[in-house]
Amino acid sequence: MIELSDLRHIWRESGSEPGIRVCDSKEVTMLLKGRSADLKKQILKRVTTEIKTYLLIAVFLLCILVAGEFTARRALLLGANALLVLAPILGALAYKEYRLRTLPMSGSLRESISTLIRAIDSTARLYLFAYVATIGLSLTLIEILLVRGKGWNLFTIFFVPIGAAFIVWSYFSGRRYAERMFRAYRSNLICVLNELESV
Repeated sequence: MIELSDLRHIWRESGSEPGIRVCDSKEVTMLLKGRSADLKKQILKRVTTEIKTYLLIAVFLLCILVAGEFTARRALLLGANALLVLAPILGALAYKEYRLRTLPMSGSLRESISTLIRAIDSTARLYLFAYVATIGLSLTLIEILLVRGKGWNLFTIFFVPIGAAFIVWSYFSGRRYAERMFRAYRSNLICVLNELESV
């Protein structure tokens, strides 16, 4: 696909290059529309990759349960706990993947791009919430298992502030990860919007 900078180069050189036809604003708008559609596909692919990653983790946990020497009741209980822990992140990603996939791009190009940028921001926020919820549920489950196995002692009590600190750390690390995950797409879409303003 021709970049807008290349088209501008063509416009600048068109005076001295009579063989090159100057592209009009309609053609540039179509180019920008194609770029925004490509970016939407890339965002969808990135979210789908995240879903596959967590599904692989779920399959790995399932394999451990099947291969481990657990009774059927214990394996079922552990499997349900693993599903409970992974449910927020998988549910959030699946929901956002569906919303992005069905996001209409039928309005004006400016509206479509602005809607896609808002969808990216919303996806990043929900991903962060689900990530922190997953960590929180994991630590809560570990604490419950520790207390059931060892009772309340110095170690299980000390685990509570450590877990809380880890949740706080997961919030900041998750926010950085979510920002990195969508930063390039968001920047490109803002560039498309800026280019659209200059057409």
